[in-house]
Amino acid sequence: MKKLLSILLLGFIQTVFSQGLSCATATTITTNNTYTITAISGTYQPGCTTEPTPAPTSGVWYKYTPATNGVLTISSDLPQNDGNTNSDETRVSVFTGAACGSLTCYAGSDDISSANYLSTLSTLPLAAGTTYYIQWDNAWGATLGFDFTFTFTAQTCMPINASSVTQTNITNTAFTANWTAAIGAPANYNIEYGAIGFTQGTGTVVSTSGNSITITPPTAGASYDYYIRSNCGATQSTWSGPFTVHLASILPYSTNFDTTASLYGVTTNGWSLSATAASAHTAPNYLFVNSTTTAATNAQLFTKALSIASNEIVTVTFYTRLGSAAGTPHTLKVYYNTTPSMTGATLVGTPLTISTGTYTQNSRSFSVPTSGIYYIIFSDETPIVAAATSLRFDTVATTSVLGTNETEISLNNIVLYPNPVSDVLNIRSNDKIKTVLVHDMSGRKIDVKLSGSTINVRSLESGTYIIDIETASGKTSQKFIKK
Repeated sequence: MKKLLSILLLGFIQTVFSQGLSCATATTITTNNTYTITAISGTYQPGCTTEPTPAPTSGVWYKYTPATNGVLTISSDLPQNDGNTNSDETRVSVFTGAACGSLTCYAGSDDISSANYLSTLSTLPLAAGTTYYIQWDNAWGATLGFDFTFTFTAQTCMPINASSVTQTNITNTAFTANWTAAIGAPANYNIEYGAIGFTQGTGTVVSTSGNSITITPPTAGASYDYYIRSNCGATQSTWSGPFTVHLASILPYSTNFDTTASLYGVTTNGWSLSATAASAHTAPNYLFVNSTTTAATNAQLFTKALSIASNEIVTVTFYTRLGSAAGTPHTLKVYYNTTPSMTGATLVGTPLTISTGTYTQNSRSFSVPTSGIYYIIFSDETPIVAAATSLRFDTVATTSVLGTNETEISLNNIVLYPNPVSDVLNIRSNDKIKTVLVHDMSGRKIDVKLSGSTINVRSLESGTYIIDIETASGKTSQKFIKK
């Protein structure tokens, strides 16, 4: 009996501690358990979260094929992963695919929070008979091994894959939420939304039979959380979320990175946030990126979505300095784009050379070709340097004036009231009004009728509009808000 127990224990330890060094030799998981990774020393496949710099070089591999539909929770958020004997820095990716040479990202997790660098994927939906490949990699220079838990639970009404959720068609007043259809094709989906941080059960619930929905929240330009669940009729899945959306801001827009709200919608690639108040332009926070003596810097900072009209002349100001005046100068470029990415981005002006150790205000001006949603991009593109230092960045302000190719009327000569407006918009002008043209912030023309010096806007949807006004003195454009 003692001999048999020893054999059983030996088999159990082998299962818990085994790890595959490549996708092709991935360790097959057959049971819920805690697994130990002794070292990350296998081959690496680019992961399913934003690639860190420098990129990971190694991975360890597992695979799992469920017999039934269900949900998986996989986590390294364990007390023994304390940064001493075990790593407290992990990253996990889950792939699908018919073969190791054609894997597709299914889900990924890097840091749980800004203070917890371990990883958790919760209630990840898995389909019966599909093989899922799991890779843990050495992101951020992780060298120690660690433990992780694997828990699969059979389920009938399946949740959506939270990693598939995206937001499109973001405007000042609305957005479209999209997701991949849930396993098992539920009858419909419920979406609950409310202000950031709202308590579930107090939000607004809407439903759709498809896997996308356009939502118009009550406050233009605000930020919202939302949750999604599958509704299978008699039963419902767990809620997935919260997902956060930041509606586009109308200019002027500013941020100093000093509060949670001031960071809404701001995204970065390679930049970091510092709370060292003495080093900020406006305390306590600023953003920074480091140059290196071994690799070129390529780091981007994206503003939140901004609703900009084609006839707006946009000016953005911002403060920069070096961490040390003895360091090699940084090269900073400003772009704008219709997406928070560098693909297709338009360079604004000439590159800036940041060379001083004190904060200096910089500015760039531009006009966009068509009305719509844009992002301003600050891209540090510093080559390899002789003396590394940081670029510090703070206090962004974006303003605009409306212009036309025609003779422009002084805004003092044209007054719109009331603004915001519910029913009738009045135009006060020193000259007789010849024509008016109204369009929304996407550039779409809106049919309105001028009656003397008034326009009935009762039928317009709530939101921000541009009105082009022509008089004998010329043309001008102004914004008004329909309540």
